[in-house]
Amino acid sequence: MELRHLRYFLAVAEHGSVAEAARHLHIVQPALSRQIKDLEDELGTELFNRGARGVELTTVGKHFVSDVKTILADLQMARERVLRIANGQLGALRIGVTPNYSWHPGILRPLHAFKASYPDVSVMLEPALSAKQLDKIADGGLDGGFVAWRDRQDPRFSGCRVLDCKLVLAVPRHSKLADKAALTLVDLKDEPCIWFAREIAPAFYDFLIHQCQLVGFSPRLVQIGGDVATILGLVAAGMGYSIVPDAAQYSCPEEVLLLEAPDLRGAYEVEFVWRLDDTNPGLCQLVRTIRDSSAR
Repeated sequence: MELRHLRYFLAVAEHGSVAEAARHLHIVQPALSRQIKDLEDELGTELFNRGARGVELTTVGKHFVSDVKTILADLQMARERVLRIANGQLGALRIGVTPNYSWHPGILRPLHAFKASYPDVSVMLEPALSAKQLDKIADGGLDGGFVAWRDRQDPRFSGCRVLDCKLVLAVPRHSKLADKAALTLVDLKDEPCIWFAREIAPAFYDFLIHQCQLVGFSPRLVQIGGDVATILGLVAAGMGYSIVPDAAQYSCPEEVLLLEAPDLRGAYEVEFVWRLDDTNPGLCQLVRTIRDSSAR
């Protein structure tokens, strides 16, 4: 049994005439009659009662009409679904995001635009530090992610710029540091500093140390935090100050004050990264949306 048999049968059933159905299908009447007979032989029962005035559905044929309509409708839906997936209009994406940047408008804006344009593509956000994201993107656990500090020489990945991050000072809001009109790193030489563990984010750790070395400053490290949220919590508790990305302004506790320091001039790039050989149509549409958003 082939799909054409089902379409031919339905045409004859709807027109009540083999001749009329043949004209509608643009085939000759004998060929259509033969196709219907082949279908009946395969099913082992007659679908039509033939008469001088045309054909009428048998009881079996009437039930078969309902089944054929369902089959053809399901087939059309499947075809449309495949085309939507191929065009990136349907599916699911698992996207990583470093918690430091999860509230940043530069990330929320393209995600909002993508959801508005492709409402039937499910986007699941998974918080993870950059190194963890890159491992999961490489093994297919994530389709892409918002990361910083990737190795640009790694041939497995491609990426596009999303935003640039500067560094700011994070100080307890109700402290003597918060009252200074202009705070420099030199002002902090005797103050306790809350820092990152190098093994968690080695590239970011080295970047921070280098920024301090550029102005001859050596922080007095007293506490180690695993991520920006933990560090800001320690600052809020009055344990000391820290140097954090300016993206922290979107998730900063009320008890923490973020201050620009004139001698913190360094900046770094946050990218959206994906596996170079990933051809997921939905991912391609998301990358296009991110690039359009970043270009504005």
